[in-house]
Amino acid sequence: MKILHVLLSLAPRRGGPVSVVKALACAQAAAGHQVTIATTNEDYPSGILCPPGESTLCDGQVKVHFFRINARPIKLSLALARYLQARLKQFDLLHVHGLYRFPSTYAAYSARQQKVPYVIMPHGSLDPYLYHKSSVSTGLKRLYERWFDFPNLNAAGAIHYTAEDERRLVAPLGLRAPSFVVPNGIDWAPFEHLPPRGAFRAQHALGDAPVVLFLGRLHYKKGLDILIPAFAQVREALPDARLAIVGPSNDAYGDQVRGWVREQRLESAVVFVDFLSGADVVQAYVDADVFALPSYTENFGMTVVEAMACTCPVVISRHVNIHQEVAADGAGLVTDCDAGQVASAILDLLHDPERRQRMGEHGRRSARERYAWPQIVEQLTEEYRGVIDRQTH
Repeated sequence: MKILHVLLSLAPRRGGPVSVVKALACAQAAAGHQVTIATTNEDYPSGILCPPGESTLCDGQVKVHFFRINARPIKLSLALARYLQARLKQFDLLHVHGLYRFPSTYAAYSARQQKVPYVIMPHGSLDPYLYHKSSVSTGLKRLYERWFDFPNLNAAGAIHYTAEDERRLVAPLGLRAPSFVVPNGIDWAPFEHLPPRGAFRAQHALGDAPVVLFLGRLHYKKGLDILIPAFAQVREALPDARLAIVGPSNDAYGDQVRGWVREQRLESAVVFVDFLSGADVVQAYVDADVFALPSYTENFGMTVVEAMACTCPVVISRHVNIHQEVAADGAGLVTDCDAGQVASAILDLLHDPERRQRMGEHGRRSARERYAWPQIVEQLTEEYRGVIDRQTH
């Protein structure tokens, strides 16, 4: 099958959607599909990621086309538009990632015009928390939806959700397109042989202290305003506990997070680490005793699955949309978005090494059985075939 993925950017600091698309494309190529990515060359939070032109991923198996942006507010790319007009019909299916920006909007529109089967993956952007959070939620954004994105969604061959909870939360919008649920996956190779414990701890002078890890973008939806006061309560019971906050601060929100740490007088107990990648990420998970993500909304939670793959038990909010699977598999504890509940769950695990080990083992098994790419690609291919069959018959 010839598959085209379109998304705004491949800048690593854009977080989960970028890593998902890269990994998905490579896994599809490994399964025998011909896979291409079309995107802009925008970096994040500013600048240029690379010159416009062609590149590849996965040892040349996936083609990548980078196009220049002409107008930044909506990420207008005339070169991308010309590419889609000229080349889209060469593909069996278009997989669109995200909403509210020109690359995804125009790709879906172009597929409608050319009658090419397409799937839209919102990546959580339709979740009610984010949907109503925008400062322009009653203005330009709603007009953009009405004129562009909702017609694209309603005409899609299918909407791709990554968890049943994500689909349930979007249901009140009344979108007319069929939908399916196929989770994100992980490449198991980096997790097959975990490194020995200690390198991340040594680098950041954590010693043998109990370590709580947050890993991800420093973003308001991630619940850091809950985690920091929760950790202050943890410190009252375990004065030697440490919190590692790992992830890029792309805007002023990072300064706000540091301000909360100062207000709680936790400067000596909290270590901030900027963006990590590759083996350094795995090492951080391995060295943590508990991974915490009390998000207000999380359409999937790739970092949760990665922590599970590294045998790290997790404490997550029930707004992380894979919370039911995590609880069912015994991989962690699920709380409300409440500092007291988060603190209690973290302490329950820190006080019980045997329970942590048991949950870590369950989580690793769950990550491999539920989320390894080969089975995910197989499920997604079947959904693609259904979309193509419905359009051609």
